[in-house]
Amino acid sequence: MLKHNPLRLKTPEWAEPLLADARYKGVHSGRGAGKSHFFAEYILEQHIIDPNESTVCIREIQKSLDQSVKRLLETKIRTMNAGSYFDVQDARILAKNGSGLIIFQGMQNHTAESIKSFEGYRRAWVEEAQSVSQSSLDLLRPTIFRLHNSELLFGWNPKRPTDPVDVLMRSGDPPPGSIVIRTNWSENPWFPDALRAEMEYDRSRDTDKYLHI
Repeated sequence: MLKHNPLRLKTPEWAEPLLADARYKGVHSGRGAGKSHFFAEYILEQHIIDPNESTVCIREIQKSLDQSVKRLLETKIRTMNAGSYFDVQDARILAKNGSGLIIFQGMQNHTAESIKSFEGYRRAWVEEAQSVSQSSLDLLRPTIFRLHNSELLFGWNPKRPTDPVDVLMRSGDPPPGSIVIRTNWSENPWFPDALRAEMEYDRSRDTDKYLHI
C-alpha cells in the first residue's frame, strides 16, 4: 500500500462506508459529487495492496476508450505517485509486480457467451450505471459473482425510478451485502471551480434545471 496518498486525505465522510467488505457498492448523486474520483482511487489502492487483483470497468455503450474511465485512472496514477505499480498500455492497465490488470468494456457489445470472458475478474466498476440495461445487469451479476469475494461498484446519476440500477439498488430491497450511498456536490472535496460557475449560472436562471442536474 502507498505510504502516502494526498488525495486519500480528502476522501469525504460519505465514502467511508464503502471501504467495508460488501458485494454491492453503489453511489448515486447529481453531477459533480466526486463518486468517480472515489472509485478510481479505491480501485487503484486495491490493485496496489494486491498486485494480482483484476477489475473490469464497464459502461453500457463504449465505442472507444475515450468513453471509458481509463483517462481518469491514468490521472490518478500520476497524482498518487503510483507509476511504479502500473504499466499503462493502450487498451488496459497492468500490474508491474503481479498478474493484475484493469480492462475497459461496453456491455452492449456482449452476449451470454462473450460475457464469460469476465469470469475470474473479482471486481466490476459500472460507470453511468443509470444507462445500463436490465439484460446487461442480468448477464453481469452471475458472471462477476462466481468468485466468493467479488464486488460490483455502481456510480450513477438517477434519471427514472424504473431504471434497472435504481430498481436493483434503491427499490427498498437491495441485494444482500449492499452498501448504497447518496451524496451531492457539496460533499465533494474535488468539486471544480468551472463546474461551480456553471451550477451557479443554472441556479440563477433555471431552478428546475439546477435541481435536476
